[in-house]
Amino acid sequence: MTMISLAIKNLKRHRVRTLLTILGVAIAAATLFSILSFDVGYRKSLHEEVSNTGIHLFVSTEGCPLEAASLIIHGGEIPKFLQMERLKEVKNVEGVRQAGGFLIFSLPTPDGSKIDLFYGISEDVPKLKPNWKIRGGWFKDENSIILGSEVARIEKRNIGDKVYIENLNKEFNVVGILERTFGQDDGFYYLPLAAAQKYFRKEGKLTAIGVQLFDVSQLQSVKNKLETLPDVYVVPAEDMSKRILELIGGTKALMYSVLFIALFVSGLGLLNTILMATFERQKEFGYIRCIGAQPFDVMKLVIIETLAICLVGIALGMAGGFSLSMSIEQWIRRFLPYIPAGRLLRPNTFVVLITVGATLALGIIAGLYPSYRAGKISPMEAIRNE
Repeated sequence: MTMISLAIKNLKRHRVRTLLTILGVAIAAATLFSILSFDVGYRKSLHEEVSNTGIHLFVSTEGCPLEAASLIIHGGEIPKFLQMERLKEVKNVEGVRQAGGFLIFSLPTPDGSKIDLFYGISEDVPKLKPNWKIRGGWFKDENSIILGSEVARIEKRNIGDKVYIENLNKEFNVVGILERTFGQDDGFYYLPLAAAQKYFRKEGKLTAIGVQLFDVSQLQSVKNKLETLPDVYVVPAEDMSKRILELIGGTKALMYSVLFIALFVSGLGLLNTILMATFERQKEFGYIRCIGAQPFDVMKLVIIETLAICLVGIALGMAGGFSLSMSIEQWIRRFLPYIPAGRLLRPNTFVVLITVGATLALGIIAGLYPSYRAGKISPMEAIRNE
């Protein structure tokens, strides 16, 4: 009987324990596979969203783009604002095709249960968003509001309905709904720019100006011209993805903490299973030694059993992670509507290799001590204790 067939026979002997251990490894592998796939997918989706938007440059006061993205996630207020006259000056810069001003505001609800995101936009902003499709119409007056698709879903509102904004203590008429973009735009309440400036007491102020160019190859030249305007800070849209990735550092740290816990618990479970099996099979290992097996052969048998459990767990974990990827993605989008469009879980060769390699390494580490213990069993002592 070969070592592999003997290892499989031994694993079948305690089916429940083996299956529970495989399940623990599968959960760890699925967690690793999903988190790495999310990390890869988020970066790619964010890059694609920024690259495909009609906005080539953002004009703001210094530090504002990063803080604007931060308040979307954490809430709060931007400390610096652009003056409204900058919008006209930006439009007059050579090479600028069109520009639109906006005011972003974020306020927690009075009960603190969620953060309401407000976007005051000028009539030029939709021209900068080629992926925007608004059902209904444009603002009619300062009492009009357009809802992002996710907001409309949560509020259960449609065109023609009224929606009460607790933060503003005001009721608005829903004149339009932004069709789903699968990006951060889905999570906003959209107001006319002048109305947003009034309600948030920021008359004549802007968070930033989005700029679209005639010729993207002239981006640096136009950027230099824009930077001659007083009190402005110009950021290429491509650089915004780097800024946003800086902001989600805390979220990524939390995800990898969860991953570490899952791997640690799985490793302990695997170690416990192999140790128990080793203790219960002392006589068996003693007989194997009596018929000529060397300590290394016994160690190899335990390692093979450990790797067999890991391989089955890896296969089940990756299959489960992949099959559930769409459900996981929908769950993420449901609760985090500001994330970028595009596939969020994108497993690739790198993700597969890391998942397999890390889980197998975990199995080898967990199996080293039990295999060493098994190899040290004395055949005479095992027979004497029969």
